[in-house]
Amino acid sequence: MIVGLLAIGVVAYVVGCIPTAWIVMKLRNGSDIRTEGSGNVGARNFYELTGNKPLAILIAVIDAVKGAAIVAAVTWHHPDQFIAAATAATCVVIGHNWNVALGGKGGRGLATALGVFAVLNPVFIVIWGVAYLTGYYVIRRNIHIATVVACIGTAVLAWSTPDNAMTATTRIAVPDATSMRVLIAAVCFLLFVRQIEPVREFLRTSSFSDDE
Repeated sequence: MIVGLLAIGVVAYVVGCIPTAWIVMKLRNGSDIRTEGSGNVGARNFYELTGNKPLAILIAVIDAVKGAAIVAAVTWHHPDQFIAAATAATCVVIGHNWNVALGGKGGRGLATALGVFAVLNPVFIVIWGVAYLTGYYVIRRNIHIATVVACIGTAVLAWSTPDNAMTATTRIAVPDATSMRVLIAAVCFLLFVRQIEPVREFLRTSSFSDDE
């Protein structure tokens, strides 16, 4: 079982490591997206650098498909083993966020996590979206602040969701509601960690602006 989970984790990580934004940027103009803009290997940085919305959307869709495909494939092969799907879900996001082939750099995992939850429990995509909009419009009009609020809010709401509601909305076999809550919190944590630096930079520059 341990060997099987290790294999699933490695495969999911490799799938997550497919650097869509890096590949498209290289093919488009030969540059390395890691050295431009925010350095983030994701759709948003690509859009900010190029202004090409259709390609940015395509990148986000492919990154979402990465997450959905690996979790769906593992679930299909191991329909009664939630831990297998959970391993795939976390490792594909880790691969996207910390790509060993790109020196440990990567994206921020939002699109990939969306794909993961589309297979696991789509309700939490809605919850995450509501929390994000709340953070953006109520707290501060900054995407990184909003993402942090969404990560924390989604994890908290997952632990507040009644057991029967959690198991009823989860689309794969799950032994208990707590297992799904742990997985949701783990993915939210992986997204949260990648927001720390941009939030810190935003608060630093914002405080300078306030002083002026």
